[in-house]
Amino acid sequence: MSTATRIDQVRDRRGALLYAVHPQMWRSSLRLDLSRASVAVPIRVGFAVGSVLIVGGLAGQRDVAGFAALGALTSAFCRPDPYRVRVGRLVVLGIGIVASVGLGVALGLSGAPLVAEIAAVAVLGGLAALLVGMLHIAGPGAVIFVFAATGAMGFAQDANDVARALVATTLGAICGAVASLAPWLLRNSWQMIRPAATTALDTEHPTVRHESIRTTLRRRPRDELLVNSCRIAVAIVVSAVAASAAGLSHPMWAAMGSMSAMQGVAYHVTVQRGWQRLLGNVVGAVIAATLLGLGLGYWGAVVAIVVCQIVAEVSAPVNYAIASVAVTPMALLLTALSAGLAPAAAVDRVIDTLIGVVVGIVVAALTVTGSGRIISRAAAG
Repeated sequence: MSTATRIDQVRDRRGALLYAVHPQMWRSSLRLDLSRASVAVPIRVGFAVGSVLIVGGLAGQRDVAGFAALGALTSAFCRPDPYRVRVGRLVVLGIGIVASVGLGVALGLSGAPLVAEIAAVAVLGGLAALLVGMLHIAGPGAVIFVFAATGAMGFAQDANDVARALVATTLGAICGAVASLAPWLLRNSWQMIRPAATTALDTEHPTVRHESIRTTLRRRPRDELLVNSCRIAVAIVVSAVAASAAGLSHPMWAAMGSMSAMQGVAYHVTVQRGWQRLLGNVVGAVIAATLLGLGLGYWGAVVAIVVCQIVAEVSAPVNYAIASVAVTPMALLLTALSAGLAPAAAVDRVIDTLIGVVVGIVVAALTVTGSGRIISRAAAG
């Protein structure tokens, strides 16, 4: 490598780090896009999550209802996809979430050391990011797989708990898929009853051909997806180790923070998402600590979770920082259903997120490529 090339790389990385505190970045992070707000999908997501929590509570399965709600979050994905495309992607998501819960309970039940947990979650995060990127799955992102695994680690005490967690997650994923596909399923059902009356309702052209999931996954991933997958795995390891070294009780939350920030391939997305998540978590932590301190009980927590989920889904396309304000208490309350959490956990969440965001941005800056270089040079200049 020539001296000139090395100098350019140093300049790129310096500029990338400067962009993380550049006014342009902060303006972009705080910008609102109200034109992207919607209500129909968030209501369906809230209905799916609320339904499984209610059924779990009435069935006396409150400790695994959170896993069912986690599975039901599949309804939050694939918003822009045609329904026939969405079916395959929702199946992949459901299988992935169930498998992630299985990995988490297996690690917890086996008593694996922290280093093994970190390594397993890093591999899971990298592969999940690659899968979501290859299939072009829109939504909360691959971080949901890591959330599923880390949330399941402390649950299982025996094989029966493992089975209950997996069954609950599977049923939740089915419920989420049905909620996501509800308009299409209802339209097709009505079309079978009265074919002549429903022609105008068929919004998807029947002659459009879509590539199968199998065909897509057989194709070699794009280089930028492979690079981003490796970066995410590295960031998960570094952030979790740093959080553990700092004495924090939930180091995997730092891993989620770094992964959430790095879900976008482009560097400027990593920076914006990172700071938006941190800002949202600070405000959300105050709300979460208040809710956890109130002792809402199961049914009060269900109401709060559903409200937070709907708010997060409505605001996610508008501004990720606002969505994070709702996601933080929702995630902590879901975790508290099976594990129980004190209000102090909200403070840990902020510190873990700060570590994760900083690690994510630094790792992304040190490996910045492509269009990220243009942004970094502009910031440096």
